[in-house]
Amino acid sequence: MYVTTPSSRSLRSTAWLGFATLALALAGCASKPPQGYGASEQSTAAQAQQQMEKAEQSAQADPQLTYANLIAQMQQANQWYASLAHTEAFERQYGSTPSIRLLRADALRNTGQPQQAEKEYRALLGTPDTNTQARARRGLGLLYAGQKQYAQAVSQLESARQLNPIDVDVLGDLAYANMLDGRLSAASLPILQAAELAPTNTRVQLNLALYWLASGDTAQADRLLQRLSKPQPKSTAPVIDDASLNTLQAQLLIVRQAVQARADASDHPIAPAVEVPAVQPLPAPRLNQVPSPASHTVRTIVISSEPVTQNTASSATNPQ
Repeated sequence: MYVTTPSSRSLRSTAWLGFATLALALAGCASKPPQGYGASEQSTAAQAQQQMEKAEQSAQADPQLTYANLIAQMQQANQWYASLAHTEAFERQYGSTPSIRLLRADALRNTGQPQQAEKEYRALLGTPDTNTQARARRGLGLLYAGQKQYAQAVSQLESARQLNPIDVDVLGDLAYANMLDGRLSAASLPILQAAELAPTNTRVQLNLALYWLASGDTAQADRLLQRLSKPQPKSTAPVIDDASLNTLQAQLLIVRQAVQARADASDHPIAPAVEVPAVQPLPAPRLNQVPSPASHTVRTIVISSEPVTQNTASSATNPQ
């Protein structure tokens, strides 16, 4: 009978899993907003803890998948800088995969590196997997929305929706981007679809409440918010709290301003530019009309397309 010695690779995996477990457990103690776009929801620390425990149970079966899942959990806990470092460590140990490249692109986007993030997302658009393409499109949409380029954000999110029509995150993001662009009618279909596809998704439901409030349907919004504010059957705390409602109120103000700005722009369209006709050149004088230098003073005359008045001459010499 003899004792087998674990390989160095197994030891590294075991040690890393212990570190990651501790890091995520500590992250769960803090109340941080989750990843997403639109109305914020209550901390997802409990959900992250449950998923982490499931990942630990499958650690021996597939350590590579477990590592990737734990990096994803770091991002859900808003540990973007740590997750970015771990994506590099993952690739050194296991090589590059589309899923880990998506996680790195998300980390770059959330650590103030938009150009690098856009490069990563666009590189993933050429992959054959449509789900990867959809996630990359969504990442580009969130990137542009963060830069307040809402038209581009809507375009990318709509492309992501076409690739994956039942992704509730994409539908919710698309609806919210349309609301920020002042297009409530365009936000209607995706947010209603997302709400029915994910009736227990708090972020989606809050975005639905935001849409109803911005549309003036306060009755439905109030009923939904009252339901979300009550303690849930399987938990002692309500789904949303005062912080969520305060965030919702602030976002409602932003959306209403966007809707008003779009309405004002449509009521006062910018006048099209008027093309000014080109000044026709004067005919060249005949030789017998050219004054003699000895008898006349030669002057340089500036030809204007408009009659020169005293006021015009004054304004020309004193530009504003």
